[in-house]
Order: sequence, then structure tokens, then C-alpha cells
Amino acid sequence: MKKLLAVLLLLSVVQAMAETVVKGTYESKKRRYRELTQKFIKEVNLNYALPNDKKNIVTYKTENYDILVRKQDLLELYNMDRKEKIADIKNVISYKDKKFDYVHNYIAELIENNRAAVYNRKNKKEVNHMIKIKYNNNIYYDEGRGSNYDGYVFYTDKTLTEEILRFDIITQFGVAIHSSLGDNPYNRELSQKEKERIEKYSKNFEKKKELYKKAVANPDVEQRFSY
Repeated sequence: MKKLLAVLLLLSVVQAMAETVVKGTYESKKRRYRELTQKFIKEVNLNYALPNDKKNIVTYKTENYDILVRKQDLLELYNMDRKEKIADIKNVISYKDKKFDYVHNYIAELIENNRAAVYNRKNKKEVNHMIKIKYNNNIYYDEGRGSNYDGYVFYTDKTLTEEILRFDIITQFGVAIHSSLGDNPYNRELSQKEKERIEKYSKNFEKKKELYKKAVANPDVEQRFSY
């Protein structure tokens, strides 16, 4: 009986975590609406043991975290699709260093595969548990046009309150995807063809439109719903 209850509890937790969360914020200064959709993908438990030789370790410094990986692991990923291979890499890399624009994607891949150690610089504690979230970040401007960025983000807890890595990671091509969205669909009259398409493919359009209205009514205050 206890085992059954434990399984049911676990299923309910996973179901709650797997919810898709839609957040809407209207940025009054930029006259644009941002709609962020986030979906739980999986938990990542870190217990990686680094080599004792510090010369074989690369430290990647983000705004709030230090991420340590084996130099050989990083070089292997870095050289994978390059004609001109490199034999060495710096022992300390800043996320601001433009020479290593795509290193953050490789670092993120190592983290996801438990081949990295992550430390919170503020309290110097090691991070052992994270969750991976898939997201779509849509931006709609009042005057029309917009953009979409999608990718993955790691967070340190299930409440999504503290972002651990401030970059887009591990999409199909290793970078965030951008595309034009067209005019703001929540701020104009839709054509009959658009209405038919929304009715067929997007059951949550009216909910999102309501989210947009609430965001406009309370600028710069986050609105949200889950489904």
C-alpha cells in the first residue's frame, strides 16, 4: 500500500512539473508584448567527479555560477564540426568572451550529460540538482512584426525562481532559433483563414489573448496560466 501511494505521489509530482506554463508581460517602454512558454523536459542530477589535475580543467564563468569541465571533453565537442581543430583551450573562460561564442552550448551539453560540476559563486556551494525546461519566447510589437526564440534553459529548482544558466542551449543546431512572427495576433482583427487555422491547431489561443489583455492592463507585471 505504501509503495502504491509513493508511486501515485511521484506520478502527481511529475505531472505537475510537466505542465506547460505560459507567461505574458507587456513592456510599456518598448511597446511590446512578450509571451514565454515553458515546458518541463527532465531532471538533471549532478554528481560528477573532476580530475585532480587542475591543468586539465576548464572553468566557465557565468554571471552567478562557475562551471567546471574536463578540458578534453570540451575540446572534443569544440572540434567536432570544425575543419581547423585546436589542440588547447584556456583554463578560464568568461561568458562575455566573444572568441568563444558557442562554448556555452558545449558546456550546457556536458552539464546535461553529467560531465560537469556547477558551483554557485555567491555561497560557493555545488549545485547537484537541476531541471531542464524547453521554452518559446515570442515577442509581439504594437506596430507589428516580432520574433521567436526557442531553446532550453536549466533551473536550480522546481519552482523556476532561480535561473542557473543565462543562455540558450542545445537546440537542433546548437543555437537559438529566430524567425519573424508578423503582426501581433492579439492586437488586431484576424482574417478568416487565420481564424480557421487557430481553431484547428491552437485551442489555447483565446487563453493567450486573455493573458495579453491582462498584461496590457497591468504593464510590466507578469501574468501566467498553466495547461
